[in-house]
Amino acid sequence: MVYSQVEWQPQQIHTDLLTRVVVLPTSLTWHQTTFPGIWFGCFESDHELQDHPVTMLTRIDPGSFFPLHGHPGGEEMLVLQGNFADETGVYPPGSYQLNPEGFIHHPYSDEGCLCFVKLRQHGGKTRDQVSTNIYESPWQSGIIPQIEVKPLYQQMGYPEKVWVERWQPGTKLSNVVETEVKEIFVIEGTWSDELGNYPTSSWLRYPPNCPYSPSSETGCLVYVKTYPTYTTRFVVGEEFRHPFETTA
Repeated sequence: MVYSQVEWQPQQIHTDLLTRVVVLPTSLTWHQTTFPGIWFGCFESDHELQDHPVTMLTRIDPGSFFPLHGHPGGEEMLVLQGNFADETGVYPPGSYQLNPEGFIHHPYSDEGCLCFVKLRQHGGKTRDQVSTNIYESPWQSGIIPQIEVKPLYQQMGYPEKVWVERWQPGTKLSNVVETEVKEIFVIEGTWSDELGNYPTSSWLRYPPNCPYSPSSETGCLVYVKTYPTYTTRFVVGEEFRHPFETTA
């Protein structure tokens, strides 16, 4: 991973949903933020971080915190290392949360943590709030015997589907073709396709109608998300203010 001395600046990263994208952990650039001890490593973002969707790793150094803030467009988060905490509790590795539009909290971490985060991609005030742990809920049999699944989010009226998959060592598939955008984040092990090998903390996005042949020699645990290209990715209105920006 590359650590930049330059503070995060709004920018466009991998915004074309019709292009196959791979980001390896060794090529991810970490940027400092305006909040001491908080780092962003972005996989995709639009040109203004606070106004548009972003998918990233967030690192919170020990004892660091965010001020109280809101989540227009919602927040999706998976804790990878350490303990993430806010007013609702302390969340160890494997904790998955989907917080709907309007959610407000004050995150911190006493020991430090690393989280996979998606912001401003879950508009709609009627979304369910989800809080679970991928290491605690039971596995379900998948279509392929060597691949087990755990559903995380699917709701009537919203197009996204989120789940995790556990691939047994030596699992191979041929010529898979998706009808929607498909994202993969490697939680454990190594995921591969015909173009390469993708270790833990790699992020991939396959566009619709893009054939690929995935495999895992070592076995792996991956986060998976699918959605159509027409999905409206939430854009924050100019009237929005975080609680810490509002004066009495």
